[in-house]
Amino acid sequence: MRKELRALLDAIEQKKQEVRTMVSEDKTTEANNQMAELRKMQEKANVLRELEEDETREYGNNGGQPLGGFLDLSSREDAELEKEYRGVFMKGVRRRDVNSEERSIITEYERRAVMHEGGVSGQTTGDASLIIPQDIQTRINTVSRQFTDLSQFITVEDVATLSGSRVIEKDAEFVPFPLIEEYGVIPESDAPQFIPLKYAVTKRGGILPLTNELLADSDQNIISYISTWIGKKAVATRNSLILAELNKLAKKPLADMDAIKRVINIGLDPAISERSIILTNQHGFAWMDEQKDANGRYLLVDDITQPGKKLFKGRQVVVASNRMLPGDATAGTAPFIVGDLKQLLVLYSRKFYELASTKEGGSAFTRDTTDLRAIMRQDIKTWDAGAAVFGQLDVSAIV
Repeated sequence: MRKELRALLDAIEQKKQEVRTMVSEDKTTEANNQMAELRKMQEKANVLRELEEDETREYGNNGGQPLGGFLDLSSREDAELEKEYRGVFMKGVRRRDVNSEERSIITEYERRAVMHEGGVSGQTTGDASLIIPQDIQTRINTVSRQFTDLSQFITVEDVATLSGSRVIEKDAEFVPFPLIEEYGVIPESDAPQFIPLKYAVTKRGGILPLTNELLADSDQNIISYISTWIGKKAVATRNSLILAELNKLAKKPLADMDAIKRVINIGLDPAISERSIILTNQHGFAWMDEQKDANGRYLLVDDITQPGKKLFKGRQVVVASNRMLPGDATAGTAPFIVGDLKQLLVLYSRKFYELASTKEGGSAFTRDTTDLRAIMRQDIKTWDAGAAVFGQLDVSAIV
């Protein structure tokens, strides 16, 4: 979409709002006058739109696509807008002024963007309330997946408010329906019991100093640098929340592999056990990987669907680093968390990164940098405490 048409569409939306306001205030005559002007603006927009469509068809018939085909206008527009907006975003990061024409690009991009993770918010000079472009979001998510992100094993729920509550049904034994004789009175059934689960997302963040030499570099280098930093920090933040909640579980001593089997077979509800994983650290995995049956066959087997992954009794073995998931060095034990973590934990996330930058605040002025501030908002709650068992097993023989 050309800038002229985009600016006109923004003006049309503003004009419509003015007309609605006049109608609500019973200014019918003024509203009619504005409607006449609005119709002229809409006619002009239709002409400009038709011109763009004709140009697109001409492009498609002259080599954009094989003869007889047409370009996908919406895809071409979106790609064009993404590119334009990314340029404005980088101006915001560099703390440069955003003019009125570029603000129209911001307005259009925000109107179309339905999948975004945040905003650059701040003053009217520089960042101008920009949301993170979709292609940069993708890079951040790609970087996150390169690390052991425990959030992939739990339930993550995106929320639009800073606090709220969910209602869950209390786990209880179901009483069968009673026998009713012919013409007998049907008794009242026992009612399900519900428990409210409240959440309140909290703010976490950090400062990334960007040297002005880096900001003078190419956009790709800056984007790569920022994406890597946010991706690592996001994983570290989520993992710390998850591990803190897991450590609230009661610790159960385990003697051997048979004890882990008993947790799978008896310690968990069969429905939960089917979906369970085994989360351990490097020492725990090394110990499991050496265990054999009476015939000398290793008990862990390869997961043919995920090369390099291991299974025990059909359950995936997930390995975290000793630094992330430490054992008890004094007792020589390693953690073995067995269960369905998606049923155990829920991470409530305001799914965006809030960014702002400054050249004057904090230490930015004295060290000649532009400081980028990133903020995340999340909360974590235990949903079903019976969905996992936190076991500890002596692995001192291999430490």
